[in-house]
Amino acid sequence: MEEGRTWSRLQRNLVVGAGVGAVVGVALGLIIGSIVFGRAGAIAASALAGAIGIGGLGAFWGLLAGLESPDPGNEPGQVDEPVRDVRELTSEERPLRHVSEPRGRPSNGDT
Repeated sequence: MEEGRTWSRLQRNLVVGAGVGAVVGVALGLIIGSIVFGRAGAIAASALAGAIGIGGLGAFWGLLAGLESPDPGNEPGQVDEPVRDVRELTSEERPLRHVSEPRGRPSNGDT
């Protein structure tokens, strides 16, 4: 169940990232191609190159976004409230050791 949800999230983010990247790449390729080149074939080639390049970059970013940790409270788990239900995972914070005032310096009360 957990692997299925993770895999579907990764696939969805990959497709969305690739789609958005391809659209942005085509737009940038058309703009840059029309400025730099003047012929229709060169403009189309730069649009295709933008779609491939920025689409691949968008797919990569989408895949990385799918690997992010979910928001607190939305973590997948086998219990409803993972941190609260497992007592061994949480404890009160305690100092590691007692630190005393260094010798030779007066404490806050002494002047």
